[in-house]
Amino acid sequence: MIIPTNLDFGQYLADISFLESQDLHWSDHWVDKITERVINGQKLTGERLPWDKTQKQFRLRRGELTIWGGGNGHRKSMLLGQIMAWLSQKSRVCIASLEMRPEETLLRMARQVAGCYPSPEFAREFAMWGNERILIYDQLDTIEAVKILGMVHYAAKELGCKHIVIDSLTKCGLDEEDYRAEKKFVDRLQWAAKHYQIHIHLVCHIRKGMSEDRVPNKFDIKGTGAITDVADNVVICWKDKRKEDAKRKQKDRQNLTPDEVEMLEKPDQILSVMKQRNGDFEGSIALWFREDGLEFEESEGRGTAPIHIGAVQ
Repeated sequence: MIIPTNLDFGQYLADISFLESQDLHWSDHWVDKITERVINGQKLTGERLPWDKTQKQFRLRRGELTIWGGGNGHRKSMLLGQIMAWLSQKSRVCIASLEMRPEETLLRMARQVAGCYPSPEFAREFAMWGNERILIYDQLDTIEAVKILGMVHYAAKELGCKHIVIDSLTKCGLDEEDYRAEKKFVDRLQWAAKHYQIHIHLVCHIRKGMSEDRVPNKFDIKGTGAITDVADNVVICWKDKRKEDAKRKQKDRQNLTPDEVEMLEKPDQILSVMKQRNGDFEGSIALWFREDGLEFEESEGRGTAPIHIGAVQ
């Protein structure tokens, strides 16, 4: 770095100090916020997930970044699609699904809302209902990180989106070995979440070679461990592939072993909350999967409250 010889260093410091002074306040600046925290400190804040049993466990708060981790095929994107459809009833959501065409993303969400493969009329009604509710970033494959940040800025500031999904980190134009760039990008996402008072959902993959017979943890997430340190929340998505195999055998009327019969009683999906900076709960949330509607239920046969999208039900 070359420092100009004609720099008035005193003036430079004065300019910097003026800028930084905007963030210096006496304690009474926060009098209303601290009073609110005392009154509501024990209350859960943030938007709810679709399942009743999670209401006192995990919330999606404004100004936070959540990492959704999981291996390939463990339904991270599918889960987030159902969550975004649920949230879009009250908040604008933006989905940057860089591995799936927009129409496929919307069709899957329509199927989850319908609870079955939708008719053409329902699919059309859902897409029309999503106007001013569901915003899709029309890009596929790898996109430069700075463009992703620009998209976040515009969707939040100009279009009022309160939830933004980035699926996934591996498609954000970063060298897998450049951990400094990766951490800097996630830092900027967290800054954007706080600055615009939105919730950012970042999908991350699990390192290759991990056993699929156990639920991974936050240390198994691909890339630098610093990204889970930076994030406010870390949730791992895990599909029980052994149960999936047993269900397939049952559907094909094949004989099941005693272990496979027992497996059928277990949940299909686990959401493992590994970190929740502003919440007390850390642990596992069991979900059941309905294949016809690609819908996750809180218990077998008990789905979420219906989403009414208009005349077509």
